[in-house]
Amino acid sequence: MFVLGAILMPDAARADFTCSICHKDLVQGSVPHKPVAAGRCMDCHKQFNDNHPLGKDSMGFKVPKQNLCAGCHPHVVKKKFLHKPVGTGECTGCHMAHSADVKYLLKDRSPELCFRCHARARYTGVFTHAPVANGECLACHDAHQADGRSLLRKPGSELCFLCHDAKPFKGKSVHNPVAAGECVNCHAIHGSPYRKLLKGDYPTELYRPFNSDAFPLCFTCHDPALAEAPKTDRITKFRNGDRNLHAVHVNKPGKGRSCKMCHNPHAEVQDRLIYPKAYGFGSWEIPIKFEATQTGGGCSVGCHRTLRYDRVNPVVQ
Repeated sequence: MFVLGAILMPDAARADFTCSICHKDLVQGSVPHKPVAAGRCMDCHKQFNDNHPLGKDSMGFKVPKQNLCAGCHPHVVKKKFLHKPVGTGECTGCHMAHSADVKYLLKDRSPELCFRCHARARYTGVFTHAPVANGECLACHDAHQADGRSLLRKPGSELCFLCHDAKPFKGKSVHNPVAAGECVNCHAIHGSPYRKLLKGDYPTELYRPFNSDAFPLCFTCHDPALAEAPKTDRITKFRNGDRNLHAVHVNKPGKGRSCKMCHNPHAEVQDRLIYPKAYGFGSWEIPIKFEATQTGGGCSVGCHRTLRYDRVNPVVQ
C-alpha cells in the first residue's frame, strides 16, 4: 500500500494529513510512478493557497503540464524528431500519471497502445513484417524521439541490418537502392500483398510472356523500353552494336526470360548483378560466367556457347 504525501494545509489542519486520505484511487496499478510510491506528490504538484481541499484552483502543477514530465525526464526530448504527443507534452496519451499495470506506466502493451492512434489496417497485409506481426513496434521505432523521420532507430539499411545479415547485400556489383541504403524503394515496411514484403509483383517463374507490365516491381524504376525495341543505341548497355540483347532474351511472346533468371536484385560477385549460377532448373544449377569490358562483355553459360558483345565494335558471332 502506498501512502500519498502531505499537502501544505493551514497549520491547524496539517497534522498527519496525507493526500491518500482523499485520493484513495490514484494507486491501483501494480506499477507505481516512483514519486507516487515514495509519497512525494509535491514533486509534481503545487499548492497555491490554503484553500485546499475545498477551494477551486488551490492545487495545480509545479510547471505547465506540457512541460512537467520533461523536468525529470529531459533525455526523451533531445533529438530532432519527436513523437507527436511527446512534442506537445501530452505524455499521458500513452502513460498513466500515477500507476499502471504495464511496465513504464503504459496504458496498454504494444501494439495495442500504438493502435489507439495508428490505424491497424495500415500495418497488416497478406505478408507482414515479422516485428509487426509480433507486435514489436519498438524493434524499429523509438517511442519518444529519433534523429530521423518516422522515429526510426537507425537510418536506411542500418536499421534493417540490426536484424538482417548484411553479407548478402555486398559484392562486386550492388543494386543502386541497396548501395544507397534505400531498402524501402522495393520493400514495404509493415505489410504487403506480395511475398518478401515487395511493393510490386516480382515474378518467381523463370519464363514469362513479355509485355510492358510483365515485371511490375522492376519496371517501377527501369524503363520497359530496355527490353522492347529490337534495336537501340541508348536504352540499354546490353547490346551488340545496336542490337538489343535484353530484347533477345526477354521480349518473347512465350518463353521470355524473367529478370531473376540472370540478375540478383541485391548484390553479386559478378558485374551487372549477374548470378554465378542460374537456379530453378531442378538439380542443375546452370553456371554463368560473365565478364564486363569497357564497351561490352562476354557470357559463358551452360545453355549456350560463349558469346561476346560490344556496343562500339559489334562482335560477329
